Amino acid sequence: PQAGNMAALEFDVRGQKGSVPQLAFGTATLKGDVCIKSVIAALEAGYRHIDTALLYGNQVEVGEALRRSGVPRSEVFVTSKVAFFPENSQGVWMYDEANVKGGEEASIDLCLKQLGLEYVDLMLVHSPITTRETYNASCLPHFFELFAHSGEELAVRPTHLPDGDRLRDVILDAKRAAAAKTIDKEAASVARKRTWTALEKAKAHGKCRFIGVSNYTPAMLEEMLTHVEVVPAVNQLELHPWFASPKLRAVAKDVGCVVEAYGLGNSVGIEKNAVVEKIAKQHAKSPVQVVLRWTVQHGMVAIPRSQTPEHIKENADVFSWSLSVEEMKAIDALDKNHPFYCSDPFASVPLFMSSNATTFKTLFMLAQRDHRPLEDTL
Repeated sequence: PQAGNMAALEFDVRGQKGSVPQLAFGTATLKGDVCIKSVIAALEAGYRHIDTALLYGNQVEVGEALRRSGVPRSEVFVTSKVAFFPENSQGVWMYDEANVKGGEEASIDLCLKQLGLEYVDLMLVHSPITTRETYNASCLPHFFELFAHSGEELAVRPTHLPDGDRLRDVILDAKRAAAAKTIDKEAASVARKRTWTALEKAKAHGKCRFIGVSNYTPAMLEEMLTHVEVVPAVNQLELHPWFASPKLRAVAKDVGCVVEAYGLGNSVGIEKNAVVEKIAKQHAKSPVQVVLRWTVQHGMVAIPRSQTPEHIKENADVFSWSLSVEEMKAIDALDKNHPFYCSDPFASVPLFMSSNATTFKTLFMLAQRDHRPLEDTL
């Protein structure tokens, strides 16, 4: 594609109206000079949306790449994320005291300082998790297929017990059951409201043009509509053919927010799937390109990541061709509701929300029409 000539998805929700480029360059795991060179290569290939986060530890490099690229700041859509760790979660995997819920204002200021920017285009709540126990349970999928596929030392092995049960299922079920007993739904809701209020404040002060969420469930999205002044413009989450989240996509459509999909190129083994391989050969494209095309053709933002210039350029070629209806259905049928990054962070929502979708949708439409929080219509 020509530089900057990529599709964009529009959103028009209470408190926010705009658009977001449909192809974003993901920077998770990219560090140092590799990160700088990769971001510059992406911008040269035509990407105009760069996705980073305080958690990634590479915002200084991303900012440096933006400056070195020569692309005007006004032409690049920059996304960052904060509030990843729950309060009182010292010692959990990847813990960073600068990225804790309750400290959102300082975290946002740190993002801008590291990036060397006066504002970001989109700031996301990185995680809805509000307690140590639910964090430890929800992040467990990382340690199985994903880490084994990438050769991480932290990968859990073996994959199965002597009786044939998958070790992943046994451990996840046990940890989730234990965490579920600790959930205080009202406290979790209050914590999420506080975090969102901090992002609304940052938007009002010009630190970010738009705000959104990441890894939120359908019920959590719906819950937000009962109290927010500004409806999320985006929900970014793990989404790929093996974890396609059709219910969440439907709720996001009702809400009016854009869905952004990560984990596309790292949906473990998808490049070797017979269905995807066959479609790729028919179009003379790579399997990853097929998955990216499936994503954008479903009306979502795709966030591929690579440090190889050839693959970065190749991944940008998703708008000049399309998949047939039959090919889309064939890929849709691969859904196994199987996440590789984070499991569902529990039904920690205290309200009725998803119990009556028709009633909820009617109330939400009334609230949107009158430009007021959903709670005022209940």
